[in-house]
Amino acid sequence: MRLERAGFASEIQETEVTFGERLAAAPEGCWVLDDGAGRLYGYLCAEFWSLDAAAPAARFARDHGAAALHRLDGEEVYVSSMVVDPATRGTGWGRRLFRDAVSAMFARHSSLRSAILIVHPEWQAARRIYHSEGFAEIGAVPDYFAAHDKRLPAIVMRRSGVSCADENRDL
Repeated sequence: MRLERAGFASEIQETEVTFGERLAAAPEGCWVLDDGAGRLYGYLCAEFWSLDAAAPAARFARDHGAAALHRLDGEEVYVSSMVVDPATRGTGWGRRLFRDAVSAMFARHSSLRSAILIVHPEWQAARRIYHSEGFAEIGAVPDYFAAHDKRLPAIVMRRSGVSCADENRDL
């Protein structure tokens, strides 16, 4: 929760209950970046969903119960949350965590066919990483993020086919 609070504005932080449910329902989708001595510098959480080409907005509800959608034999990995400690931003560790976690999930789960995520429209660095890893914008979830006195959409991005690292190196 330290990383959640450090990485996200209070209006978009998920709760401890949500994280507990996610860990219980989808432990194979939870990855951490640590220093080997127990200090966490980042995490990525994901769920495996049945593939729905339409990507309905209701699936992306904040604080949704992971157990309701997660299927170990799902065809799509939903990257539900990722953050790196602000002290490590710009070092490449976020990209490495993202690429390695998604690649490992594809390598371990042969049923996966695509990956999907949502991102804040103003998070340009994150969007650049996702674009460079083969994700394309496929839609938006209206009024998802609170921003001062207005609401902003969440950009929905998907990558079909191979894992992120397949084009860059052998697994």
